[in-house]
Amino acid sequence: MRTLTRFLAIVATSALTVSLAACGSSEPGSGSGERSTLTVGAAAVPSSLDPRRSAPYEAQWIGMLYDTLVQRAPDGSFTPALAESWTLSEDARTLELTLRPGVTFQDGAPFDAAAVKANLDASRAGGTNFSGQLTNIAGVEAVGDRQVRIELTDSPAPLLGVLAGEAGMIISPASLGEDLSQRSAGAGPFTLERFEGQRLQFTAWDGYWNAAAVRIGGVDIDVLIDDSARLRALRSGQLDTAFIIPSQVREVESTDLEVARPDTAESFWGVLVNTGRREFGNPLVRQAMMLALDRTAIARAVFGEDGCAPSAQPYDPNDWAHSDELDALPAAQYDPARARQLMAEAGVAGGFDFELQVGTAQNYTQIGQILQAQWGEIGIRVNIRPMENVQFVTARRQGDFDGTVSVYLNARPDQSAFVRNFYLPDGIFNPGGYDLPGTAELLAESSSSLDPAGRAPALHELMTNVLNDGPPIMPICTAPRLAAYQSDVQDLDMTLETKFTDVAVDPS
Repeated sequence: MRTLTRFLAIVATSALTVSLAACGSSEPGSGSGERSTLTVGAAAVPSSLDPRRSAPYEAQWIGMLYDTLVQRAPDGSFTPALAESWTLSEDARTLELTLRPGVTFQDGAPFDAAAVKANLDASRAGGTNFSGQLTNIAGVEAVGDRQVRIELTDSPAPLLGVLAGEAGMIISPASLGEDLSQRSAGAGPFTLERFEGQRLQFTAWDGYWNAAAVRIGGVDIDVLIDDSARLRALRSGQLDTAFIIPSQVREVESTDLEVARPDTAESFWGVLVNTGRREFGNPLVRQAMMLALDRTAIARAVFGEDGCAPSAQPYDPNDWAHSDELDALPAAQYDPARARQLMAEAGVAGGFDFELQVGTAQNYTQIGQILQAQWGEIGIRVNIRPMENVQFVTARRQGDFDGTVSVYLNARPDQSAFVRNFYLPDGIFNPGGYDLPGTAELLAESSSSLDPAGRAPALHELMTNVLNDGPPIMPICTAPRLAAYQSDVQDLDMTLETKFTDVAVDPS
């Protein structure tokens, strides 16, 4: 364990040096003087700005209001944020965080070890979207004002990622019992000035611990659900940046706009079925539905030739959790004839009806229509129900659906989180209680090492077992989250981890 501890200490110390250097940035426009506002074209209205209740894709907006204990870098490594360093005990059962001094919440309360303990204890008690990610914490102790000691029941491997996500977004203790869906109680770089209809406005906060490094004066978000309208607004100069869909990339590249794309896809498109409803509890039906999916046809029709990589697994090919062998298995192939045989074996040769919830954006409805046709070939009659974003997210969160098409995160806050959320009985996206024997044990084995090479075999075995069983969430393709931006925008990062503290707008 000594090597493990030394590794964590080196990573934290090296990252701290970089972080402190950034605090002294002397770039023009940082920290003082007139700073431009970044205008962003988004595709959906956030369902909530409360990190305990928000949907996964709303992390980008919430991260402006709430700093995390740990920050995930673009390459997947972890760097200091509200915690300036951390160490792991020899037995890998105690993680100690050293908090950054002189930090306050936006309400003026001090950020300290007691605040961190209050947040983690409240989250562990349940009722948040990430409480299940904290089940390996046995206890939290505030050791003085700046030391937090976390006792663990098992491996700490996923915990740094968890603390870099919503679970590590610390709320001012005075507001822990309040509804924060449209107001802020964090210690992040921006304050929320307005949340009305389809418009959100954030203003740089002078009290932020690293205010000198913030290069813009604020962020204005305009929600334009229609993909074409969003791109038109960007091309006309109404926006600095906007999310685009893969089929728009060629159009963007023919202009003077730039395209921002991550190296690894953070998400995948797929269909989640409620195994507690109708025929979906039968593994044979789920296996048949998987075999009836022509993923290549869906990906090309909706996203273009290279916009979304067809796959029967959720993880991107550049992710250590991805297995090339899995996509070669018989259960991952397009085989409608075998699918019809399985429907007969399941006792539903005549098919059945179910409601498929989709978002109102074009990608969602297109996928829904193709699924309607493909599953119709094996007798499954799909009734498509378009829903606006807040209603759509709420229904999925509450388990109020037969099936739902959406884009899902695959490795945030950690690759293990996907398994917990979708495959374990208490997962937040497992309303039917899907429970394949051996899954929890393989997940624990995969989480016992910090080395991806050591984690991969058990996770690959787990994913193979689920695929052969008929997964409750059926992957279609992995897709990067794309954005286009004006040429005067500098250092734009549109991943879910961004806080917009590095980006700048230089009209000159």
